[in-house]
Amino acid sequence: MKSFLKILLVLSLLMLQVGPVLSQTPDVVDDLVDNWKRAGQAAMPFLRFGAGARMMGMADAGLTVRGDAAALFYNPAGIAYVQGGSVMLSNMDWLMDTSIMTGAIAYNLGALGTVGISAMFYDYGDPIQATVIDETQAFGYRDVGTFEPSEYVIGFGYGREISAQFAIGGQVKLAYQDLLGGDVQTGIAYQKADGSWQRDFHDATQTSLAFDFGTMYDTGFRSLTLSMSIRNFGREVIYEQERFDLPLSFRIGLGADVFNLLNMQQDGQALGLYVDWIHPRDWDERVNTGLEYGFNDMFFLRGGYKYNYTSEGLVVGGGVKVELPMGLVRIDYAYKDTKDTLFDAVHVYSLNLGF
Repeated sequence: MKSFLKILLVLSLLMLQVGPVLSQTPDVVDDLVDNWKRAGQAAMPFLRFGAGARMMGMADAGLTVRGDAAALFYNPAGIAYVQGGSVMLSNMDWLMDTSIMTGAIAYNLGALGTVGISAMFYDYGDPIQATVIDETQAFGYRDVGTFEPSEYVIGFGYGREISAQFAIGGQVKLAYQDLLGGDVQTGIAYQKADGSWQRDFHDATQTSLAFDFGTMYDTGFRSLTLSMSIRNFGREVIYEQERFDLPLSFRIGLGADVFNLLNMQQDGQALGLYVDWIHPRDWDERVNTGLEYGFNDMFFLRGGYKYNYTSEGLVVGGGVKVELPMGLVRIDYAYKDTKDTLFDAVHVYSLNLGF
């Protein structure tokens, strides 16, 4: 009964915050219009990506998933529950022949908490050929080199169980972006007051710090867990003379074992339900929902749906876990449909090791 009252209190506090907002319908409409205007205007958008085929197989509903190094890409409080050590390596074949490679490691130091390191590298594929107009050439242009954009982020995280039911976590990330790269210099030419011309070369490289913070609360009521995270809090990034915010987002999630929640006894089986509500800075609200069915903690089937995304929706996946001398090894796969866009479907592969 006490656990139920705690849950009721938490939900009541959330409604006290959400209720006044929903009651101001004109303000909500204005906010939605403003979000459309800001769509796609965040700097370093790669910072919003998740990682790992397990989480992505559940439509990135990973806020309440615990004990996995991949939690560093969703809610750093999740690494507080790592038993021993956890390693995750993943590759996602993203849109237009690009790929995103991620990795994370977390290690539990006992009473000192859990430390972790995460990394992501965005591979743009083959170099992009650059040309300029040249009427002296047969085809009217000539090659001047190649562009090789690159983006990566490295994070250092920490998580700790404050009590048997509550955990917190944080992460500081160093993000780097070079939108040009390669051996081509680009710039803007303009005429000065004296009639002469000057060319200023672009500096398309940016480095920025970003911070994540998260909490996780086990309600004690039939495996129901509530979580919250803030991702990518940081200063504005300046491109030429324009300022852009990082892709800051506020997230609330819940997770539970459905069999446990319904008080059903299913020996050797588990059905995890995960729901994340996301409020990004540069878009309107999104919802990720996911399911994970496990049999004997060895075979897994997953599925989910991402609501209010332009090129993402249905996601399915699966995995298998085996015990080897080095530890518990899990291999996962996820398939992400790109709706009715011109892009090919997305495939995600990952390897997890628990030791």
